[in-house]
Amino acid sequence: MLENDWTQNVPPYGNEREPYLESEPAPAGADDSLPEPQPLVDLPRVDVAGVIDTPSPPPDFVWDGMVPCGHVCLLSGHGGSGKSTFALQLAVATAMGLPLLGIPTRPGRALFFSGEDAGPLLRHRLAAVCRALDISPHALAERLLVLDATESPALGESIRDRETGRDFIAPTTVYGRLWEILTEHQPVLVVVDNASDVFEGNENDRSHVRGFVRSLAKICRQVGSHPAILLLTHTPKQAVGGRGESYSGSTAWHNSARARLSLTPTKDDDSRLTLSLDKLNIGPRTAEPLHLVRSHGGMLELDQGAHNAEDAPSEPPTTTLLRLLADFVKRGERVSPEPKAHTNAWAMLREETGFPRKRYRNASALLTAMRQLERDGLISREDYRDAHRKIRTAWALTTKGWKEIGQSAPSAPSAPSYDESAPDAAPYESAPSAPSYRAGGMGDRERTHEGARGGMTNEQ
Repeated sequence: MLENDWTQNVPPYGNEREPYLESEPAPAGADDSLPEPQPLVDLPRVDVAGVIDTPSPPPDFVWDGMVPCGHVCLLSGHGGSGKSTFALQLAVATAMGLPLLGIPTRPGRALFFSGEDAGPLLRHRLAAVCRALDISPHALAERLLVLDATESPALGESIRDRETGRDFIAPTTVYGRLWEILTEHQPVLVVVDNASDVFEGNENDRSHVRGFVRSLAKICRQVGSHPAILLLTHTPKQAVGGRGESYSGSTAWHNSARARLSLTPTKDDDSRLTLSLDKLNIGPRTAEPLHLVRSHGGMLELDQGAHNAEDAPSEPPTTTLLRLLADFVKRGERVSPEPKAHTNAWAMLREETGFPRKRYRNASALLTAMRQLERDGLISREDYRDAHRKIRTAWALTTKGWKEIGQSAPSAPSAPSYDESAPDAAPYESAPSAPSYRAGGMGDRERTHEGARGGMTNEQ
């Protein structure tokens, strides 16, 4: 046995670090636990418990029931329809605290940002508005600020991220300058004319559109006056006559805006237009469409004749739709539930006498009404075969629907058949029905006669 066993000085397994711990004790008061991780972002908490005791104020409007304060709104219309002039009328009425088209405005400062029309044209239109409303331009100048941004109109532009290679919308220097002016002017209404000039991105790219609208919404929230921003947009050509949407590009334009107005010329008369509220998701959409006429000075005024005619008492518009559809059913004409079909409800019903134009100003409004009638059990979808023997679908009244209009469903003999009557179907109707042996063809006919002769021979 060795005289000096070095293993006696080795500490037991598991206690190798004890000498280190004893030589450097932890400072007094130190907490051995790890710090709580902090979130990278936080989200505001909404006070749910106080919704009754300390309620939030109801939504406020710059133009009562139409343009809500503190939100981005769209005004769509075809080029030359008068949307810029109408927006200027609204800005002047707001600045002077005057009603527009009989609807009250919230008095306050207004700002008109023009990326499309230059100063001379804007001054010409303003002169016409001042004359029409009997307003002093000197008094108006104290409350209305008009900016000519035609030389550099972009408020948002597409930028490519070098790391990801993806494009995104970034605010421009003009956007920053506009923010400074708004902070100084503190308007309650800001008109931006128009999206095709101030938005330098892809209007069909959802992320581009949402990014741009959110940058405008940020102004609404953070500028002290919490202005409404009315963004003017062009209506695509395919939307003429109520077909398609009343805005161009991605549906993000519609989804991102809190309200949407559309200005639609009357068919065969460009001097008459209809202003309708197509969307309002901060409250009930109760505003009726306004029928307008262009005056000799270019201003848009109420078309008193059209409104007086529609003030007469009538039955509910849904009942009128049922009556019109019933007439089509009785005549054997089909109304397709498919929006893109050439026989859709808008294409077939809108030209009928008595069609409630005041209620259903475009195809989307009528389609919504037809689907509601279906949910209420008043109409249903029925299949039939067309002249080419293809299965199609058409709207039809249910028993409940016929009862709603005080009529009974057509009896079987008088009801239209499921096969469309057409000229190419005439040979089937005029074909002789007696000689059934023709069904098998001439070969079957010969075999039948031979069989008969054979039978006679056997019997003989």
